[in-house]
Amino acid sequence: MSAPELAYSRLLDVAGVLSLLVVLAMLLERALAIVFEYHWFQKLSEKIDGLKSPIAFLASWFTCHHVQFDVLSRLFSPTDVTPQPTAIGIIITAAIVSGGSAAAITLFQGVLNFGRDARTGIIEANRAKSDADLAEAKSRKDKAEAEAAEAKAKKEKAEAEAAEAKAKKEKAEAEAAEAKAKKE
Repeated sequence: MSAPELAYSRLLDVAGVLSLLVVLAMLLERALAIVFEYHWFQKLSEKIDGLKSPIAFLASWFTCHHVQFDVLSRLFSPTDVTPQPTAIGIIITAAIVSGGSAAAITLFQGVLNFGRDARTGIIEANRAKSDADLAEAKSRKDKAEAEAAEAKAKKEKAEAEAAEAKAKKEKAEAEAAEAKAKKE
């Protein structure tokens, strides 16, 4: 495998590991929300400060240990060796997962614009652009209609002036013919 192929393969592996880390953090956060939002747990956590963090860490550690998910061994292993999970790596991964759901949600919602507020903002921006485009098209239509009306008025004025000039000419010719007829 060439150096660029190795680098690309490594990039895909790192991106995959970090994606798994984010997804696991979000799934764990949603799974623990059932427990943390339950009324008896809320009453208990009011009495015992800091109860959520150790529970989240233990759930993360159990999950990472069960699936042998060690993000450190995957990120920092040599390219030619299959990464082997280590106990310390699993503990650090569990700590990242238990504390990382807020960061993952911030990443998705704030940075990557996957949140409801971002979608609403995009929809409103598109609506505003559509309204502006429609207003501009209406303005162009009104301007074209005004120019057409102005051109029609000028044409009618020119036709009226031409008809008036023709009438004057015919009157002058009639007067000249009458004057000629009187002379004869």
